[in-house]
Amino acid sequence: MRNGLPAFLIAVIARKRTPAAHKAAAALALCGFWGAVWARYRRSGHAQTAHERQLMATASFESYRRHYNERVPTIEEELEIWGAYHRHRHEMRYDLVAKEVLGHLLPGGTVADIGCGSAALADRLQHLDAHYIGIEYGWHQVSFAAKKHDCATSRGPLSTSLVDTEAEMSRSPSKVGRLRTSFVQAGAETLPIRDGSVDVVVMSEVIEHLLRPELAVWEIARVLKPGGVFVMTTNNASEVPLRSPLSHLLPWAEKALGATHPRLISLRPWVWPEPVEQVSIDGTLTEIYVPHTHHIQAETTSLFAAAGLSRIRWSTFEFPPPQSATAKALEARGELGKQAVDMIEAVARRLPMIKRMGCHLMMTARKTGPAVAAQPPQGIWPGPFSCEVAL
Repeated sequence: MRNGLPAFLIAVIARKRTPAAHKAAAALALCGFWGAVWARYRRSGHAQTAHERQLMATASFESYRRHYNERVPTIEEELEIWGAYHRHRHEMRYDLVAKEVLGHLLPGGTVADIGCGSAALADRLQHLDAHYIGIEYGWHQVSFAAKKHDCATSRGPLSTSLVDTEAEMSRSPSKVGRLRTSFVQAGAETLPIRDGSVDVVVMSEVIEHLLRPELAVWEIARVLKPGGVFVMTTNNASEVPLRSPLSHLLPWAEKALGATHPRLISLRPWVWPEPVEQVSIDGTLTEIYVPHTHHIQAETTSLFAAAGLSRIRWSTFEFPPPQSATAKALEARGELGKQAVDMIEAVARRLPMIKRMGCHLMMTARKTGPAVAAQPPQGIWPGPFSCEVAL
C-alpha cells in the first residue's frame, strides 16, 4: 500500500488519456501523501536523534576505555563472523583510502594511520618508499597489527616522538617492499608525534567512535606538515533512507540536500544501537552507550576549517546500506551478489544527488593555516561532551 498508492497516482498523471482535472487531483493527492509521510518522518527523526544524544551522555571515558581495550575484536575477527560479502565491502573502503593516500604521499614521506586496526592500509602501501605509523587505541588490535608486520610496539608515547629521529624512522622494516612500519598504542586525541612532521594522516571509520572528535581533529592539524593532507572516512548522516523513494521521496531529498544544509537532517544517529555495559549508579542499574556518530559533510567541513584544514574534496560510498533488504538479498547470492553490488556502487556514485547518499562519507583536507585557537573552542562540535576541558 505504501508504495502502491504513489505508483498508481504517478501512473494516472503520466497517462496521456487522463483528463486534466483527474491529473490535477492525482498530483494534489500525491503531494499530500508525500508531505504527510515526510512530516511523520521528521517528527520521528527528531525524536530519535534527541533520544540518542541522551543515550550518548551515559558514556564515560572509563567505560569507553574498557570497551575498546577489552571487548572490541580485530577487523579480521569481525569479518570471520560477518562473512565474504561484508569482507568484500570492507576491502572496497581500504582500496579507496589507499588510492587517496597514493595521490598525496611523496617518496620518503610519512603516513600516520589513526585507528589502524590490523593495518589493512599498510598492506596496500608495501611497495612505497615511506614510513607508516600505525596508531591504535586498543592494545589487542595494535599488537595484532604489529605481529602481522613483524614490528615492535609501544604502549603510549615513546621516549622520543615517533618521527623525531632517523633511528625511529628506519626501525622495523616490513618484510615486503620498502615500507617502514611502526606501531604504537595511543588515543587519537593525544598523538605521540611531534608538530608538523607527517605528510598524510588517515583516520578511517574512527572519528564516529570518539567522545571528543574535535580534539582529534586539532591533534591531526598539529602533527601535519604545512600542506599535509588528511584523509577521513566515517558514517554518513545523509545515507540513503531504507524506505523506497516512491513512498519517501521527500526524506530522500532531505538526505541529499542535508549534506550541504545540515539543519535539514532530522534523523542523525549518535550511538551504537546496543548498550556496551550496565553499571550501578546510585543503586540504579544504568545502560551505558558509546558514540557511533553519523557525520554531516558541511558540519564536519566547518570543524576542519576551524582547525586550519581546508577541504579538497568529498564523496560517499557503500550503496546499498548493509542493513537494507537489498544488501541482505545480494549477500545471499554469493559471488553473483558481490558482482551485482559492485555494479550498483559504480552507478550510484555517478548519479547526481544520489552520489551524496552512500553509507560512508570520505573527506580529504589540506593543512593550509593555523587553527582558530590552541584548543577547540567550546561548541565547535555539537556532541554532548564538547564542553569538557580535557580527557
